[in-house]
Amino acid sequence: MRFLRLGQARRDPDPAASMALLGEVLDPPIGPGYHSAAQARVEAGLPASSGYRTWLLFATAVVLGMLVTVAAVTLRAPDPVAAETRQQLISRIEAAQDVGDATSTRIEELRGQIQQIEQDRARAEQGPAAGRAIASAAMQAGASAVTGPGVVVVLEDATEAGEGAPGLDGTPERVNARDVQLVVNGLWSAGAEAVSVNGHRLTSTSAIRFAGEAIIVDFRSLAPPYEVRAIGDPDRLAAETSSGVTGAYLGELRSQLGITSRVDVREDVTISAAERLTTRYGHVLDDTTEEDRR
Repeated sequence: MRFLRLGQARRDPDPAASMALLGEVLDPPIGPGYHSAAQARVEAGLPASSGYRTWLLFATAVVLGMLVTVAAVTLRAPDPVAAETRQQLISRIEAAQDVGDATSTRIEELRGQIQQIEQDRARAEQGPAAGRAIASAAMQAGASAVTGPGVVVVLEDATEAGEGAPGLDGTPERVNARDVQLVVNGLWSAGAEAVSVNGHRLTSTSAIRFAGEAIIVDFRSLAPPYEVRAIGDPDRLAAETSSGVTGAYLGELRSQLGITSRVDVREDVTISAAERLTTRYGHVLDDTTEEDRR
C-alpha cells in the first residue's frame, strides 16, 4: 500500500506549481533587458519609465493624423479650373451636336429638293416613266423617305429580374450586334422593302458592327432599346418575326438570356432617307456626244 501511495503521489502534480506556471505563461515577466534599463534609470535619479515619450508619440500621431486628413480633404475638393474646363468641353460638344443635327436636317431638305427637281425634269424631257424610274431607284437606294404598312421589332436588354441566366460576370445579358443582324436579315428575307435601326436607314452598303458593348450602324453608336422598322407585307413580316426562323431566335433569346422583344404590326410605318449615300458611278441618259458634254 505504501508503494502504491508513493506512485500515486508522483503521478499527481502540485496544484500550486501548475497555477504558477500558468500565471507565467499568461502574464510573462518583464525581460531582463527592460529590468536592467529601468534599474539604471533609478540609479541615475530618473524615473523607471520614460513616460514623456508616450505623450510625445501621442502628439506626433495626432499631428500626422491631422495632416493626412487635411491632405485628403484638399485632394477631394473639386478643382474650380478643372470643373470650368469640363463644363466648357460639355458646352462645346452639345453645340457641335446641335450644329450637326441642324446640318443633317438641312441635308435632308436639300436632298428632297434635288430629287424633286430630277423627277420633274425627267418627266418633262422623257415622260412620266422616267420620273417613276428615278423614284423607284431612289427608294431602292434609300435616298428617299418611305411610308407604308409594316412591322416594328423592339429588342431590350435583360434586367436583374429577367428569367434568363446572367452573363459570365454576373451582369444581365445585353443585345449585341449579331442579334440585330439576324433580325434585319430575317426581315429582308421576308420581303421587306425598307429597314431602319433606331432611325438609321439601312442600304446595300450599310454595316451593323459592335465596338466593345456598343452597337454601331454606319458609324453611329446606338443606345437601347433597339427599334427595327420594316416596310413590306405586314403578314409575312409578322409571321417571320413571330413563328419563323427569326421568331424562334427571339424566343431563344427570351428564354435563355432574358432578352425581351416585341413585334407590333402597323398600317403606317415611316422610314427616313439614308444619311450616308455616295455616288459610285454615273452615266449620261441623253444622246449628247463626248464633245458636247465637255
